[in-house]
Amino acid sequence: MEYQTIMDLTAALDRLDGDQELFLTLAGLFVERTPPALAAIQAATTAGDLPTLIKEAHKLKGSAMEFCAKPTVASAAHLEEAARKAAVQELAALVEQVQAEAGRLTAALVTLIEKGCPT
Repeated sequence: MEYQTIMDLTAALDRLDGDQELFLTLAGLFVERTPPALAAIQAATTAGDLPTLIKEAHKLKGSAMEFCAKPTVASAAHLEEAARKAAVQELAALVEQVQAEAGRLTAALVTLIEKGCPT
């Protein structure tokens, strides 16, 4: 799998002083928590609950930052900003983008969990 387009694995490991075990633990937490987070984002969007949407997008952005996952961070930041501006006409497309990027990151992390970090 080509990780560079999804996350900066070297930078993420550097943030953790090269602790691969900690990285894999955090990866497991992300994989576990992301589906409910995406469901909450979708539900908040459907309900027009902008405060919850802002909060959930912000939390996802922060979680993705742990992995230096710029595409996921950027998509969550765009969604958070659109929700803050109440740009409701943009939300559906942005939610799709967040789901796609978070899905790519989750798949990459699952692969790393299964195969271990490349050294």
